Amino acid sequence: MDHSELQFGKVADSDSAFFQIPDVVQKLCKHLLGDYLPPATPPINPPSIEPLSLSEIYSLKHYIAWIETNRTVEAYRRHAQNLEEFTNQTILPLYQVKQLAHRITNFSPRMVDMCPRSCMAYTGDHILKTCCDYTPQGKPVCGEPRYTQTSSGNLKPRAQVQVLPIMATICAMFANTETSSLLRHRDQCLREALHLVGSAAKRQYSDFGNSQLHILQHQHLGLFQDSRDVAFALSSDGAQLTMKKQSNTWIMLLIILNLPASIRYKTQNTIIAFSTPGPNSPGDLESFL
Repeated sequence: MDHSELQFGKVADSDSAFFQIPDVVQKLCKHLLGDYLPPATPPINPPSIEPLSLSEIYSLKHYIAWIETNRTVEAYRRHAQNLEEFTNQTILPLYQVKQLAHRITNFSPRMVDMCPRSCMAYTGDHILKTCCDYTPQGKPVCGEPRYTQTSSGNLKPRAQVQVLPIMATICAMFANTETSSLLRHRDQCLREALHLVGSAAKRQYSDFGNSQLHILQHQHLGLFQDSRDVAFALSSDGAQLTMKKQSNTWIMLLIILNLPASIRYKTQNTIIAFSTPGPNSPGDLESFL
């Protein structure tokens, strides 16, 4: 966009129309948020959870260390035995500590029906459909049935995808003092950029938070009015996980643009929302969120 199109708080009508937010995206945002409201300021104290026994605390610490070091299941079991000897506390088996972590964090994957061709997931407006009505560009309607009938007469989904809850991750980040502060980095950049615009000072662009596009979104589209609003960048690509063609998959990665660029792309700060069977790429991406 040219500078002349944005000066004096005005934006060209053609650009304003181009940047209109689709209804499906607005509905998706409302559905994802529900009645959740993040804290107005970063919390001082950690959120309260159910009382945990020493055994559960040691088990969770052991589980976190096991995850962060990418160890094997056998390594979890062997190190748990050593930890039990020194603490005189029972270390929960792996499946039990996973259940405990799911319960106290409210973070658990769920299975969602999808088109066998990866066109769409049966969520939102598609949830009651019995066949795929997605139309790929330049091709006829898919038409793949959602279910197959078993020998007992029951309907079974032909394909499913395991989806990780995005909002549970964001809620957890806002509940933590450090990450809650980091999520407000985007808004700090925006406020500084708006101040420079107002004072007619020379502007230097370095990131999404102080970009001209972000200022347009704030001033003319009414977006990002709250310091707690979160911006995502969506990245998806196919990958062959092993030497076999059958291992093809399509991964969707969410990058949190609120975070400082220095830490934004690190593995622990990105969200892998889902992974669909390949080789086809997802059609209606919003339906998988």
